[in-house]
Amino acid sequence: MNIRELYTRAQEIAPWITERRRALHRIPEEGFAEFETQKTLMGVLDELGIAYTSERTWIVADIRGAQPGPTVALRADMDALPIREPEGCPFRSTHEGWMHACGHDMHMAIQLGAAKLLNELRDALHGNVRLLFQPAEETVGGAEPMVAAGVLNGVDAVYGLHVQPYMLVGQIDSRPGCLNASTDEIDIEVRGKSGHAARPEQGVDALICAAQMLTVLQTVISRNTSPLKPAVLSFGVIEGGEARNVICDKVTIRGTLRTVDPELREALKRRVREVCGGIAEACGATVQVNYHSGYSALINTPKEVERVMRLGKSLLGEDACSIRPEPSMGGEDFSYFVEKVPGVFWHLGCSETLPAPSLHSKELVPDERCLPIGAAMECALVLDRMGILEAQ
Repeated sequence: MNIRELYTRAQEIAPWITERRRALHRIPEEGFAEFETQKTLMGVLDELGIAYTSERTWIVADIRGAQPGPTVALRADMDALPIREPEGCPFRSTHEGWMHACGHDMHMAIQLGAAKLLNELRDALHGNVRLLFQPAEETVGGAEPMVAAGVLNGVDAVYGLHVQPYMLVGQIDSRPGCLNASTDEIDIEVRGKSGHAARPEQGVDALICAAQMLTVLQTVISRNTSPLKPAVLSFGVIEGGEARNVICDKVTIRGTLRTVDPELREALKRRVREVCGGIAEACGATVQVNYHSGYSALINTPKEVERVMRLGKSLLGEDACSIRPEPSMGGEDFSYFVEKVPGVFWHLGCSETLPAPSLHSKELVPDERCLPIGAAMECALVLDRMGILEAQ
């Protein structure tokens, strides 16, 4: 079977895929609380006759081919966002205050469509297909514990996608190397000495110290980092002080550090500690800098990006497929999968017209015409990796 035939078959089952997407859209859930979503997905897998196992709220399903060959994994994320969906959608969220505003309902439906098609082809498969339905991408990350639990054991390649409203239906993009930045959280606690505001010399002002830190920390990117290496250091929270006439003795600063290079990531962490420590000492204060590691940088396998581009051009045309010129500074925990096995994360256009509302917007309305495109591409990636996709 070639990619055009796969797309024709995907179009034939597009109403089935769409129905599943709308059912999932109605039940958005928080990360690691996707119980109804998990139950719904397992019901579809039962309907298809695909064996699966589950742990916490994730699902691992396997389609076993008739012939030996590689095991190829497909991943779809499951969780939603704490956003109240506007009125008007005929399949609006029934979980008030939650919405699939990042398109994860689309991802699950696309993967179910691919599963249906691949299961029908299992007698022709040279290898196995592993379906990974992953929780908590939007929050603490479900990929890392899934990898720790062994879901990639025996897997030779892994593929994932994300719908993107900045592209029209029928367009795709990706990028070899770094596609998404690492995401670390920073908590800085500055300690001074309380006192009367009229006698500042008797105290140590943590507010003044923290203000100096915020100012100088901006030079960590502008003066300690090459402009050719993307990095972001942003602080969104500063808390401190009790009264207008009291010298503040404690300030907390919270922010985020995002990089695309693992070595730069560690170097910037050290530099932030050095800057904060030096300023605290100069002010007579003390400081503690704590990092909470977020997702690692998502590094695509170049050969697998080439595969996506080649298949995309074959299906959609040369002009429909593009290489992103720079990585995104947003995080994506698919990174933990491609740290272990070769793979690629790619983007699927989902807008009818441009400009369109962005991901994480309550106004997001993905165009469902992209569903069969995604399903056909996922099937093509599996068959091509197995070496059995026919030329057109």
